[in-house]
Amino acid sequence: MALPTIRRGRPEHRKLYSTAAWQRLRKSILLRDGYQCQWPGCGRLLVGRGNAPDAPVVHHKVDHKGDLALFLDPGNLMAICKECHDRAAQEQTHRGFIAGHDEDGRSLDPGHPWAR
Repeated sequence: MALPTIRRGRPEHRKLYSTAAWQRLRKSILLRDGYQCQWPGCGRLLVGRGNAPDAPVVHHKVDHKGDLALFLDPGNLMAICKECHDRAAQEQTHRGFIAGHDEDGRSLDPGHPWAR
């Protein structure tokens, strides 16, 4: 069953991000992670605002797709910078792996199909 949509095909569960419960949980995750990007290899201090590359984002490790328990599970959340979120994290969430390779042509992500 498809979720109802709001604004330009955005899923209905996007409204969860405007709840007080999410705002409290988001702040607690940023504090827990010390306002530092937890994405492997980054570690950037999260001090930016808006669309700045170092703006803090609380990322769901496993896409919740509206599942409230998964949405509010602190173990499923990590503080990351906007740059990592918009690039690597979204790529991993939607593709299932991070694209890219090292100087020898080996995949950067052990979950990449070529690395299996």
